Amino acid sequence: MAIKALFLGGLLVTVMAPLWRRSRKIASAMLAVGALAVLACAMFDLIYPDVRLGQAAIAANRRFELMTVTCEASVLALALLSLMRPQKMSFWLGWVINLGYGVWLTVILIWLQFFWHW
Repeated sequence: MAIKALFLGGLLVTVMAPLWRRSRKIASAMLAVGALAVLACAMFDLIYPDVRLGQAAIAANRRFELMTVTCEASVLALALLSLMRPQKMSFWLGWVINLGYGVWLTVILIWLQFFWHW
């Protein structure tokens, strides 16, 4: 449960990072911290898969986590680049990548909740 809360908290922090856009360093640091939290959750799930699941579910979860690692690693790299250099473009590119990932995740969860009868 703590991993899910850390994952959700990391996504919320990265989505809310532009609220502190007057201070570029704080906004970039928030983007980096949120991406690092989501990346840590994804790496934990990749290293320690749930053994109660079947083999196909573990493979599907691994594909999902690899996509998460890809998106959030690029967001983390762009946020760190934004911290080191005074460029707005790297911050906004990282934020848009994270926003796209968050929207995709929300669409998947809504689709599963309402159209896939659990």
